[in-house]
Amino acid sequence: MSELVLEVVGLCKQFPGVRALDDAWLRVRAGEVHGLVGENGAGKSTLIKILAGAQRRDAGTIKVDGHEVVLAHEHDADRLGLHFIHQDVALVPRLSVTENVFLGQPMPSRMGFVAKKRAHDQARAILADFTDVDPRRTVASLSVAERWMVGIARACSGEARLVVMDEPTVALADAEVERVFAAIDRLTARGIAVLFVSHRLGEVLRVSHRVTVMKDGRTVGMHDISDLDRGRLVGHIIGREAGEVEPIEELAEPHDDVALAVRGLSSGPLHDVDLEVRSGEILGIGGLVGSGRTSLLLTLFGHHRPSSGVIEIGGRPVHLRSPADAIRHGLALLPEERRSQGLLPSRSVRENVVLTHLRDFRRVSRIPSPSRTAETNRTVQEIDRLRIATPGPEQRIMTLSGGNQQKALLSRWLVGRATKVLMLDEPTKGVDVGAKAEILRFVATLAADEGVAVILVSSDLEEVAAVAHRVVVLREGRVVAELHRPFTEGEVLAHCYDHAEETA
Repeated sequence: MSELVLEVVGLCKQFPGVRALDDAWLRVRAGEVHGLVGENGAGKSTLIKILAGAQRRDAGTIKVDGHEVVLAHEHDADRLGLHFIHQDVALVPRLSVTENVFLGQPMPSRMGFVAKKRAHDQARAILADFTDVDPRRTVASLSVAERWMVGIARACSGEARLVVMDEPTVALADAEVERVFAAIDRLTARGIAVLFVSHRLGEVLRVSHRVTVMKDGRTVGMHDISDLDRGRLVGHIIGREAGEVEPIEELAEPHDDVALAVRGLSSGPLHDVDLEVRSGEILGIGGLVGSGRTSLLLTLFGHHRPSSGVIEIGGRPVHLRSPADAIRHGLALLPEERRSQGLLPSRSVRENVVLTHLRDFRRVSRIPSPSRTAETNRTVQEIDRLRIATPGPEQRIMTLSGGNQQKALLSRWLVGRATKVLMLDEPTKGVDVGAKAEILRFVATLAADEGVAVILVSSDLEEVAAVAHRVVVLREGRVVAELHRPFTEGEVLAHCYDHAEETA
């Protein structure tokens, strides 16, 4: 049996009103890939932050290579060979890729000065197995997927005993995911352990040797991969056997009126895009990373100016010069990167929920003085409606799990009565299987009961097939197919890859 690289026993952590960890344990062997799974709020992120030295534990012991350690700071974890790839890639946007690769360690130098060419060459060698990004570029100029690959390459370089990967593939295309898996194989071949944290259970089952399951801050079991399949693993996570995404069998029929239409839209990677979505309809947008899915939503929300084409809302052409214009016309966007693009992390749940509809909570309509009571009452209603796990509306949103933060962002667009078109970019990214089904069913109910038109972008085509009335497939910025329900994940994927006829 391989020796234990990491052993965690009786770990506890209390936040105001929330017990994040309660007697949690974990044992990771050298040279193994160890999966860590659980619903949002199960305690996975808190456990990782404690291992990284970003938070202090209240009780329990941590051993690295059999020796009890104190992790009071991030430097302590790095010194012990614990390397981390967090959900939010810790890169400095204004610095170059090379400077980020060497962040926290000395750069190559000559006569006391940084040897830039040698630094770029070394960075290029580190990146070679992951991405062909030019190391001289600034991180701000990279796509989300490219940033992830740079972050992964940096964490896998140097001397490590354990590499913790927290949702490492969530923003990556299939080819990039394979590169990550190849890197994991190289790490374990060198005797390095990998703690693989993901809500993509298929990936956990594919790469892991053993899997630890957490629930409500506790470790509820550890299982050899030979004893698991997807149904059993979901059963351990949520307490019952289930498919990861159950299709909604009977979607309500959309209304006849067209809520939003796009004619000949070109903007950035988009070329001559035509589509429309009716009130009460859920329109899925299929496509690989880089196909233009996110650019489409950002253009519709006024972030990008179209170079040509027409956008119509309720049958009338509109000019959306800013997000404020889009909101005024009844458009809402749940962005892909919730923490950097959606949340005010230091503010309360209430402040985040009511942010875009402050006018609705004025004491007097003509005077910009908010009613704290009205804001609180409405936020409590949304907490109950979306089952947001929080001690109360004044809890700092940054202390909530990723899934509950996502629910709070979703409720932001529901407290007002003006939302006509709700655009969701990866709404279940980093969300556990239980919360995923909950969010998708709520979206379906919102479309059916309130007539909101929904545009859904998701890399998980299974969930698109589960809830969408139609799917429009983008490839290289162009619409290449339109599929009507019923359709399968495989049919959508075939058009994404231009395999439609071959697959048929």
